[in-house]
Amino acid sequence: MSRYCWVRRQCGGIAMTDDRLSVTRRRYLLGLGAGAIATTGVGAPASAQTTTAGEYLWSLEASGYIYGSPTVVDGTVYVGSYDSNLYALDAEIGEKQWALDMGGRVYSSPTVVDGTVYIGSLDDNLYAVDAETGEKQWAFQTNNDVYSSPTVVDGTVYVGSGEKDDNGNLYAVDAGTGEKQWAFQTGDGVRSSPTVVDGTVYVGSNDTNLYAVDAGTGEKQWAFQTGDGVRSSPTVIDGTVYVGSNDTNLYAVDAGTGEKQWAFQTGDSVESSPTVIDGTVYVGSYDDNLYAVDAATGEKQWTFQTRDLGTSSPTVVDGTVYVGSGSSDGGNLYAVDAATGEKQWAFKTSGSVSSSPTVVDGTVYVGSAFYVGDNNGELYAVDAGVEGSSEDSRVMLGTLGHHGGWSYADQSISMGGTADPKGDTSPSDETSSTERPSTAGGSDGQNDDNEESGLTDGRSGPGFGVGSALAALGTASSYAGYRQLSGDDADQPMDDGD
Repeated sequence: MSRYCWVRRQCGGIAMTDDRLSVTRRRYLLGLGAGAIATTGVGAPASAQTTTAGEYLWSLEASGYIYGSPTVVDGTVYVGSYDSNLYALDAEIGEKQWALDMGGRVYSSPTVVDGTVYIGSLDDNLYAVDAETGEKQWAFQTNNDVYSSPTVVDGTVYVGSGEKDDNGNLYAVDAGTGEKQWAFQTGDGVRSSPTVVDGTVYVGSNDTNLYAVDAGTGEKQWAFQTGDGVRSSPTVIDGTVYVGSNDTNLYAVDAGTGEKQWAFQTGDSVESSPTVIDGTVYVGSYDDNLYAVDAATGEKQWTFQTRDLGTSSPTVVDGTVYVGSGSSDGGNLYAVDAATGEKQWAFKTSGSVSSSPTVVDGTVYVGSAFYVGDNNGELYAVDAGVEGSSEDSRVMLGTLGHHGGWSYADQSISMGGTADPKGDTSPSDETSSTERPSTAGGSDGQNDDNEESGLTDGRSGPGFGVGSALAALGTASSYAGYRQLSGDDADQPMDDGD
């Protein structure tokens, strides 16, 4: 049974109930109006128009960490969890639509194309799942854990597999049937998520290289070597690939030749994935800082210090950068001015935020992980303080979460695969969705000649350019009936990013 908590601000305090309210019941209460609700002594529910930036809207509590990043398409949020489930939730109110047991923990972020969700699992499989029903459509077995998040371009799914010291591969799989088209072998695990632009797949590997691979044939085009493993996922814009490395650098590399353009050194590993908009690269580092760097020159524009920034990758909407951080005693979702680096607000989460946020129609969706007391995670919906949706290169290219306006949304996939016969292909109803308040709150690279498997089927590469216009998104409007506390309340000195 779903458990919903709701709160109100009353005479400067908080009134709380843990009644088990169904979604229908909640909607009924909202429909009663201010006069009827006032008789309960709780106060009238705020309308969507009265929400302010950084306010809690709703959350889902899962029984496992939520490391992956949410994807929001057609009014539904899709996200995976370490409890082995893939969840589909109503983007407006957080009501669970379905949950599917994936057979292993889910670190990967989903990609949704033409009514199908593609996601990896630590049971070594890449899955295709019906977005509406939660039924498995096919499963493709890789050689190792799938931490990498898939992307789908021109009817092909691209995904990496393997952890450190594992056999690593980049796979191309038919999106409709789950049949392998080719596999490109790297010298170590591929935890980085691939990005596809103009017929080339770009992906990092723990073998220290950033690779460019022909999307149609799997042939290596070039390899750029860094000083340590590349877990960061690349982004590509205007002929340049941007990627972080565990050697502490953010790199800019020519997309056609693999030649280094510049390197920006941070104080620790860069596993956060960069994003670019309006000539600026935004990226996080394990030195706890969010950086803004000139995309052309590599010059630092500003630095914003968080408590403990790790793998969360920023997104940008209407001049605001959103990124997560946190440690064992909790985390924050930050909103930062994209031009100045000044903090706009901070929303305190119960767990650390390694997930990368996605913004849709003025709502930020992001996951968290509790490291103290239990192994739970939580997916939050928070008022973004803007009306728009993510418009930066990471989200628009479908890397680590996306929305319905991403660059490759307009694809038709003819499904013809079969689900793993050993797996349970039916979605489950045994999960908990809650609405409750937040706690107040460089070295030069060089081309490399490592051998790849080069399995091909003779297809030509996708002949497309990347569109940059953001499609209109219509269904994930703010739901403010049951939420509390504001971003200012969350901004306590111990959690401050200043």
